[in-house]
Order: sequence, then structure tokens, then C-alpha cells
Amino acid sequence: SISLAGVNCKDKIKNKDIFTAEQIEMKIRHCESLKEPRKAFRATLTAEQKAIRKDKSLAKKVKREKLRTTLSAEQLAIKNEIRAKRKQNRAEFKKTLSPEQKATLKKRRKERKVK
Repeated sequence: SISLAGVNCKDKIKNKDIFTAEQIEMKIRHCESLKEPRKAFRATLTAEQKAIRKDKSLAKKVKREKLRTTLSAEQLAIKNEIRAKRKQNRAEFKKTLSPEQKATLKKRRKERKVK
């Protein structure tokens, strides 16, 4: 099933093998809850800002910096709202993790850094 923002939230979840069904559902709910604010943000973009986002010649960091300098107060407020929601979702999810799950995730992060 294709979702509103073009991304299926189920496909975005990493480490599904160590999460419970409830945790996976929570991650999907969190992902879905961010779609509308992101859509609202994209709707406020000017032609210039859209051009910056689509410019393939720019590195991700450069693109982000260029875009940040052009954002209006309203757009910044939406971005901050999205950031706060993500932070809240992350904290809520962390509370559900068992010590074993935390240990497994930590181990996987370390292995990924080594590669």
C-alpha cells in the first residue's frame, strides 16, 4: 500500500526482528503522525526553495544550509514542531525497550560504526 508521503512506514522500520508487535505498531503510528506536518511544510515551500531541494549537484549538508537561510518564520515554526514531535516519539519509544533490546541495538550500532 502506498502512503500519502510516498513512503510506506512499515518499510522504514529497521531492526524489526528485535521489536515486539506493539513496538512495531508504535513506530508505524509515530511515522504516520509526522506525515501531515511534513506535507504542510512542503506546501509552504517557494519555487526557489523547491529548486534548492531538487538540485542534485549540491551535497546534502550544503542543500540543508542553503534551504535553512531561505526559511520564513512560519516555516521554521513548522520545522520546530516536527522536530519536537520526533523527539517526543523517540522518547516514548525508548521507554518501551527492554534491557535486552537496548543491548542488542547498542551492539548493532557499534558493528555498523566499525564497517
